[in-house]
Amino acid sequence: MTPRSAAVLLNCSSRSNRAASQRARLAELLKGSGLAAEILCAERGQHMGELARRAARGPYDMLVAGGGDGTMNTVAAAIVGTEKTMGVLPLGTVNHFAKYLGIPLTLEGAVRTLVEGRRVQIDVGEVNGRVFVNNSTLGIYPTIVRDREALRKRSGMNKWLAFGLATLGGIRRQEPIRLRLVLDEQEIHLNTPFVFVANNDFKLGDLDLARQGPLGSGELGVCVAHAESRLSMVKLLASAVAGRLQKASDFSILRTRELLVEAPQRRLHVAADGEVLKLSPPLRYRTRPSALRVIVPPSSDIRAGSVRREDPPDQRAALGG
Repeated sequence: MTPRSAAVLLNCSSRSNRAASQRARLAELLKGSGLAAEILCAERGQHMGELARRAARGPYDMLVAGGGDGTMNTVAAAIVGTEKTMGVLPLGTVNHFAKYLGIPLTLEGAVRTLVEGRRVQIDVGEVNGRVFVNNSTLGIYPTIVRDREALRKRSGMNKWLAFGLATLGGIRRQEPIRLRLVLDEQEIHLNTPFVFVANNDFKLGDLDLARQGPLGSGELGVCVAHAESRLSMVKLLASAVAGRLQKASDFSILRTRELLVEAPQRRLHVAADGEVLKLSPPLRYRTRPSALRVIVPPSSDIRAGSVRREDPPDQRAALGG
């Protein structure tokens, strides 16, 4: 098979020695892989979305996202619904999407997957036209993400320490939001501090909220907290950390194909794959079945509920041979 062309998209704004060394190692691995790849960098002041959209209009067969889940989201949004294929280099902290697909977390293993892997088509989620590959959240979590990033920008604080402090601050300040949910002809009115909408599994980072079986094709998972007091929120958080959240009486787990969220606010903070957006309700969630082509390892045990179609063995994306 003739090697296909790939664009490898990286955020190159970091000038640290570690980042520079990582980019040099990646260039070396790509050169040795036989993959015809060009590294495209989003430099300081350039938005990754702009780079991804430009690459999507280019001659590349594959766009490879190098970064964390926010970068995965951005690249997926640029090529969803097209014939282009997405590759994954997990260079972030949590790497939820890469773990879900079974992508090796080492740079060597991830590059090898680009060459030896197989192509599958997976569902993506969408809220008011904005794509997400992992999940979307309302309530306290977007507040925590915003506060975490503000702390890091202000003080250069470690990401996990900033997350812990932001969580404590969020619990102290977050008030439940009044929502009306409509899903599968069911209507729910509630005051809630937290709504979670899943596209692939019920994990928020490495935290498994539901410990349930895989979502079916074209299906969204919805988790809703009914806790209205701060004490109830703390108890729910403790249950989540202990892995007992799915047994909590004030936590509901639902499945649906579409979700409508109405709220009295003019704008809501909504997180999509960890990126915080300001959206005007009503929020309309839906799935786009088989809308994204991705490369996974030949041995990946990715759950069949989210995979609509695979290339047969003789058409795998063996990019180098």
